[in-house]
Amino acid sequence: MTRPAPTVPTGKAATQDRILAASTALFIECGYENTTVQDVANRAGVSRATVFWHFSEKAALFRESFSRLCEPFRASLDRDWSGVEPGKRLHEQIAMSDQFARDHSSEISAFVRWAVESPEFRDTVIATLFDLNQRFSAAIGETVAELAPVGHDAKLLATGLTLAFDANLLLSVFDPAPRGVEERSAAVSALAGFLADRTGAGN
Repeated sequence: MTRPAPTVPTGKAATQDRILAASTALFIECGYENTTVQDVANRAGVSRATVFWHFSEKAALFRESFSRLCEPFRASLDRDWSGVEPGKRLHEQIAMSDQFARDHSSEISAFVRWAVESPEFRDTVIATLFDLNQRFSAAIGETVAELAPVGHDAKLLATGLTLAFDANLLLSVFDPAPRGVEERSAAVSALAGFLADRTGAGN
């Protein structure tokens, strides 16, 4: 059976999508302060008045763009892992998140920059970063709880693994050299593998 083609936004929705795509790209490339509404209008191929008609002010445009930017991160963390064996699941969770972070390195760098440089949006950005991190940590924690060797604190082990992943993520913003990223990613994978192998060996 032929699947229906995905719905393509038209009219007002299509215009909003173009504006948000343009503003998201510009906020990532140039930062909030260095992006003007006229810049967004030019990139989107609409008038400045059209941008203001859809988004009442630049701050509102940023908030909508930021929400749009976060959606792939949330979606990646909402995957159902219940049918995957815990050892394999842990490897795949780390590998998938690591690849996702590499594919979206410009967005992650922008998050960090906004959290540091944008007083107007700092609380919102930081709260969102913590929410995404807590979602990731919760997913890892559930898996590690099934893998932790007898006599070991599963929560501490999961926290340690999450911190190792977070450290690589943050360091990669300031040190994006491929060799360093690869070495740190390999270290995180090795730690995840150690937990999975301990279970396979009968704890």
